Amino acid sequence: MLLIAALSLLVLGTGVHPAPCETVRIPMCKEMPWNITRMPNHLHHSTQENAILAIEQYQELMDINCSPVLSFFLCAMYAPICTLEFLHDPIKPCKSVCQRAKDGCEPIMKRYNHSWPENLACDDLPVYDRGVCIAPEAIVTDIPEGKGTLYMGIIKCFNHDV
Repeated sequence: MLLIAALSLLVLGTGVHPAPCETVRIPMCKEMPWNITRMPNHLHHSTQENAILAIEQYQELMDINCSPVLSFFLCAMYAPICTLEFLHDPIKPCKSVCQRAKDGCEPIMKRYNHSWPENLACDDLPVYDRGVCIAPEAIVTDIPEGKGTLYMGIIKCFNHDV
């Protein structure tokens, strides 16, 4: 997997003290365009094992595919991407990604007397034009031919929302 090799070089081959990055082991998140995460995550899970136990509660929503961005959103929260630039404060998903996941899944949750979890509140996440965040449409995993740079697609733009 080209992404693993490139990220490993990026994280391990810099001469910097070893980063607190680790390979994503959360089964639901292994198909994401990133494969290195860091703990604690945005929900304060100190280990991936703890995160696995917590994220499993969303498996049924994933199975019914209530939102095309639900898995991306959950993985960005439970197994945040680890990069050298953001070692101390992992990158959060954009508020708009959360809102799309919530809009698709909350109506189904309400049928069973559940609401969108407070710990996944969209209002607590960065807005595309006011901070750094990630969204599925911004992830670029290809390394352009002849270039030594890996583009992670981290959003920091102005004047429009994703």
